[in-house]
Amino acid sequence: MRLHIEYFDQNETFAGLLPREGIVEGTPSCADSSHIWHLLRLDNPVFYESTEYSHFLLASRWEGHHIGEPEPTSVFILLVPSSFEQVADGFSHKQFLHVAWGMASVRT
Repeated sequence: MRLHIEYFDQNETFAGLLPREGIVEGTPSCADSSHIWHLLRLDNPVFYESTEYSHFLLASRWEGHHIGEPEPTSVFILLVPSSFEQVADGFSHKQFLHVAWGMASVRT
């Protein structure tokens, strides 16, 4: 699934780095969150606070709304450093920087 991510709220500094697009590589289960997380490989990495990030971890913020539905949904955006080898099942969302809220929509 291809997603388009736009800025929504919570970090005006990060807003200038969006929009971004990428491909969902998986939905790893999180050990300390009931949200459904999507690992998005970005078409182009994000450089934020002197670190390169190749992936976002995204989860819908809105109850009853899911990433991938026809209508856009608000998401938590967590940054996954390019140096991070893999986000596997059982990961902790606390391992990653929650940088902002975004809006995710499907691209075809």
